[in-house]
Amino acid sequence: DVNEHLRLASTFNGLALILRQLSPVRGSSGMELLEADGFILQSFDTLTGLKFFVTAEPETKQPLEVFLREVYMLYSDYVLKNPFYEMDMPIHCDRFDQKLAKLAEDYQRKA
Repeated sequence: DVNEHLRLASTFNGLALILRQLSPVRGSSGMELLEADGFILQSFDTLTGLKFFVTAEPETKQPLEVFLREVYMLYSDYVLKNPFYEMDMPIHCDRFDQKLAKLAEDYQRKA
């Protein structure tokens, strides 16, 4: 459910901001990984302030940060270079969707 994913991402982002302020380490990026009994939620903050999230099974062996960096590369190549894409709007780009699905399949196959 899209709303559930948005709610989860919003909660994670809020917790990350609170933890960034509470961190004794100056310049800390806050929380990047949340491990629960039923899932792992990993985030990746880009230099432009965009945040990517991925959820995975707790048994996942593949490095999720590498996966998120590859998602960001796909986003840069297929979404940002799309003349019809408007910032802060939902992504409607078939090529991006296709490449993202292939990337996810490749990672699942490696797991």
